[in-house]
Amino acid sequence: MSAIFGELLAFSQEKGPEIKLRVYGDEFYARYETEDGYSVIYDAKLGQFAYALLQNGRFVSSGIDLEKSPPPGTEPHLEESNEVRAAKAESRFSRK
Repeated sequence: MSAIFGELLAFSQEKGPEIKLRVYGDEFYARYETEDGYSVIYDAKLGQFAYALLQNGRFVSSGIDLEKSPPPGTEPHLEESNEVRAAKAESRFSRK
């Protein structure tokens, strides 16, 4: 198992340009941030990464792609709750 702690990596998007994101995590759970520190998730409806919002400890898409400014009031370095991270990691681990 290998972990990444803030490495800047390039990602392609279905409907947007290639972007660089900071990655924190491993093969079971990873969190992505813009170079400015805003957490993001891939929004399949948009076909590209969008700013993340927290809802019940879980990331949800703001619907705002990274070519725009973050939503008002969005804090940098958001993280999902420990319970959500553990559940996602367990789900991915059990699939391997």
